[in-house]
Amino acid sequence: MGFIRTRIQRIMILMRYAEKLYKQMLRMGLNQQKLAKMSNVSDSEVSRILGGKSQPGLENAYRLARAVGVSLDYLADDSLDADPTKLEGPASSIECDILNLAREMGHAGAFRLLDVSRVLGYELAIRRLVGAETRSASEVREANHAAPQSSVTTPSSARAGSS
Repeated sequence: MGFIRTRIQRIMILMRYAEKLYKQMLRMGLNQQKLAKMSNVSDSEVSRILGGKSQPGLENAYRLARAVGVSLDYLADDSLDADPTKLEGPASSIECDILNLAREMGHAGAFRLLDVSRVLGYELAIRRLVGAETRSASEVREANHAAPQSSVTTPSSARAGSS
């Protein structure tokens, strides 16, 4: 009895994967052959996957997800009804400000800020950032343009510079 239940669950997961993949193919106007070519997965393998007869290996699953523009998590996780990597709706004005600041800081600066925030923890990073200075986004931009581009301003150096 347990074997049959496990087999049915596996088939349901394969069908859900195939259903999500097919839905994305339709959104992009792809047929099976175009998907196979874009993903570099054989046409016969794509056919078996879409028919629920085959479970793709990790590499093929990744290639197929990339080809249809979604995350592998979305295709493989039966509990997800939407791709978690896709934004829902337009960005808010605060999100736009943050994205613009990150672009101005450059990749390395934005990465460093996120890494420091991760290490410190969100709450501590916010307390230090808010406690250091309360400036508008335009004031931060002006300060960043005045400062040398190679350095990243940390909360402690910002406090020292504003004394």
